[in-house]
Amino acid sequence: MILVGTAGWSIPRAEQEHFPGAGSHLERYASRLAVAEINSSFHRSHRATTWARWRDSVPESFRFSAKLPKAITHSRGLKDSSDLLVSFLDETAVLGNRLGAFLVQLPPKLIFDSALAEEFFEALRARTALAVVCEPRHESWFGESAERLLQTFEVARVAADPARVPSAAAVIIYLTHFERESRLSA
Repeated sequence: MILVGTAGWSIPRAEQEHFPGAGSHLERYASRLAVAEINSSFHRSHRATTWARWRDSVPESFRFSAKLPKAITHSRGLKDSSDLLVSFLDETAVLGNRLGAFLVQLPPKLIFDSALAEEFFEALRARTALAVVCEPRHESWFGESAERLLQTFEVARVAADPARVPSAAAVIIYLTHFERESRLSA
């Protein structure tokens, strides 16, 4: 199943006529699209009441993709970030079954370091079985060893548009354990 959505749920004035008039922007957005990226989590923490309000504003089938905080990806460059990761995962847990994926957007200057990446994704995978998508921006993340590492930890890679490097335009998807089990039992 492919879900279509955008980063955030603001509705441009020119498109508002295509969305029902009642409710918040999120409620109106969720009446037409099935997923949205929570980009604001990259910049700041949110109160549990905010996460709960978002969860309660969308249908049961709607899914959010939560972007990891820049404190983890940019400030610490994935290093020594277990404390921040645990806090973020606890925060987003309020979304319950509306949380569908995590987005790990990396800074352009972060060069692929196999040991560091393995330590980070191993720590993330130890704490969640949800889909994880990585948006690397340095060309070193598009080599064979980076691909193998992402595959090992069942991390999909974002196909960026516009692509920062030619390989960034290709979609690489790895099935999660849950998806494999679902397909096997179907």
